[in-house]
Amino acid sequence: MSKYAQVLVNIKNLGVKTYSYLIPDSISDKIKIGQVLLVPFGHQGYINAFCVGFSDYLPEDIKAKKIHSIIEEKPIFSLDYLKLLEWVANYYCTDLITVINAAIPLKLIEKVSKTEQYVEFLNFEGASKRQIQVLEVLKEIGKTNLIEFENVAKTTRATIKKLENLGCIRIVSEEIYRNPLDILHIDKKEALYELSPEQNDVYKGIRNKISVNETDTMLLHGVTASGKTEIYFKLIDDCIKSGKNVLFLVPEIALASQLTKRLAKKFGTEDVAIWHSSISDGERYDVWQKLYKDEIKILAGARSAVFAPLKNIGLIIIDEEHEGAYKQTSPAPRYDARVVAGKLSEFHQCPILLGSATPDVSSYYRALNNGNLFELKHRFNNAKVPDVSVINMQNYGKAAYRGLISKPLQTEINETLENGKQVILLINRRGYSTYSQCQACGYVIECPHCAIPMIWHSKDKKLKCHYCGHTEEFPEFCPECGSDSFRSNGVGTQKVEQFIKELYPDKRIARIDSDILVRKGEHIRLLEKFQRGEIDILVGTQMIAKGLDNPNVTLVGVISADASFNLPDFRASERGFQLLTQVAGRAGRGDFAGKVFFQTYNPEYYALESAKSQNYKNFYDKEIIAREEFDYPPYSQIIRFIISSENNFRAEKAANEIVMRLNIMCEKYGLSEHLQVLGATPCVIERINGLYRFQIIIKNKLADKGHQFISGFVSKIKMPKDLRFAIDVDPLDIL
Repeated sequence: MSKYAQVLVNIKNLGVKTYSYLIPDSISDKIKIGQVLLVPFGHQGYINAFCVGFSDYLPEDIKAKKIHSIIEEKPIFSLDYLKLLEWVANYYCTDLITVINAAIPLKLIEKVSKTEQYVEFLNFEGASKRQIQVLEVLKEIGKTNLIEFENVAKTTRATIKKLENLGCIRIVSEEIYRNPLDILHIDKKEALYELSPEQNDVYKGIRNKISVNETDTMLLHGVTASGKTEIYFKLIDDCIKSGKNVLFLVPEIALASQLTKRLAKKFGTEDVAIWHSSISDGERYDVWQKLYKDEIKILAGARSAVFAPLKNIGLIIIDEEHEGAYKQTSPAPRYDARVVAGKLSEFHQCPILLGSATPDVSSYYRALNNGNLFELKHRFNNAKVPDVSVINMQNYGKAAYRGLISKPLQTEINETLENGKQVILLINRRGYSTYSQCQACGYVIECPHCAIPMIWHSKDKKLKCHYCGHTEEFPEFCPECGSDSFRSNGVGTQKVEQFIKELYPDKRIARIDSDILVRKGEHIRLLEKFQRGEIDILVGTQMIAKGLDNPNVTLVGVISADASFNLPDFRASERGFQLLTQVAGRAGRGDFAGKVFFQTYNPEYYALESAKSQNYKNFYDKEIIAREEFDYPPYSQIIRFIISSENNFRAEKAANEIVMRLNIMCEKYGLSEHLQVLGATPCVIERINGLYRFQIIIKNKLADKGHQFISGFVSKIKMPKDLRFAIDVDPLDIL
């Protein structure tokens, strides 16, 4: 056995770190990776830790302390799990601790009690002045977890005990690890729906493919409302009956909650669990333990669920696989759950099924060329695809209400509401207006910390920066010329909401964007109200373009269909096409035909024309030509370096030095033709949070060999303290 163990600890103000400890002879034959240990740690006394590795040597200047004991002999994660995290660290060019910190719930390290105590208020009678002060503090905090009071003065804890004896409060012990699905009270499981002939053909095709090669990545491309979920459920049923488990990923928390309820109704609450960043630490701890004990058969969740220790996986499903939400953009590790799931499938020797009405271009390319593409070309029960009309605002703009809501769209909204149906209006910008400009000199109000215009929010009557959160009052006079002729321009969700309320004052109108999500679960609550028919017109950003399956929605209007196409990014056309196609798919999902209106100033743009005809193949055929011509994915892998500093010159100089060194290395090893280095150039958004930003884009056409070369190069970069260096593998965008 090795002499030392590397252990993982979580210390306040230090964070998650690893330290080496001497293994006592008494546990040398028992200690394993993944076990919970008890170790001494300075003035903290004895603390809990995880064993994550072993070694025989330490630097001479380090004297290791002994491990005190093993708390739990049964490990809570395996060696294979640790290998997966190591792979993630290597692939995304970060350290293992950063990945572990993102993957493993801190409650596992802290090892909390299974019950917690809360205050229940009864009365204030008989309490002293001091005791009333404590009561008022407790009441202000609300349903206070008394465990948090362990670190306060003994006098306060004593006062709480006296208040309990006086009958002013009652201490309630509460189980904190509940199954979130218990509230469903499911008495009887719902039967699986019978598949249509088209669905059944696709289902059999996927099953046959799995029987030939159990590790394939397959793509199910189905038009919106074609019934992909029912095929997923049939495959899940097969997988469970074979004695294996299923990981089911969706892009957002709201969708994960909806999906988990559907799964629980089909397969039972005991076999289903949910995992995402918004469930409590206690729930996460409980689910983790059940997963490791192999007590869960189906785990549904958002991107972080790819790190949950589900055992014996027989199938991984990734729905809406095109969604950018699967990629963590900040902070590190900047992982993509789809890529990590690919490595997970290798460990478990299981297939992956991707699903989307608008697949990622790279996913479609690989599936098409590998013979792993399955398609549903018709809506379930041959329901009619909604009619899409393109409104050229060059012709209709002047007559539009406030220059924004065209007459044809108004007419259709009126008719829809008169028929008792519901309307969705999409504008993919939040706020009231997108920039404020002086009409006299042209000055635009920008954030003092970021190179981007401030956005006017009418409800708060503030200018806000959507990157750093800075807020300002609207200026009375222009700081450049002194004029009072400032004007807010552009369109956001708040402006659309206001104009719609002016047009339809007696209708129930609501808005969904990230600005209204101040309360936890507000997004879900609003969607449920809309589902119940308590909202007539729903205005929102891309948040309303997916996951809505409301048969009463017969009209969708897109206010500015051009917005997504105008970004300086190679994925702009793809993102715009996906958004328009997805939101159009929200209309006519029930017994009534749907209609869709795209308002645009560029009606002939190829991506918009493809979205109008709901023709993914037409879009793909044009887009893939441009990708090949410019060596963008799937013909290369993009790796992005971002160098930033408070000093513009320092950032630019460092970025140019890195480019020079990288080009020299590429030439030395004869890789210049296959590793294209672009930059250094200022980022599209040149400054964020007071930091000037320069980027280097690398197009890697050597697959793993090129990635390993870049990783080795990055490991040798030493940055001064006044400079920041970030690496983003497979970036979501290059803005």
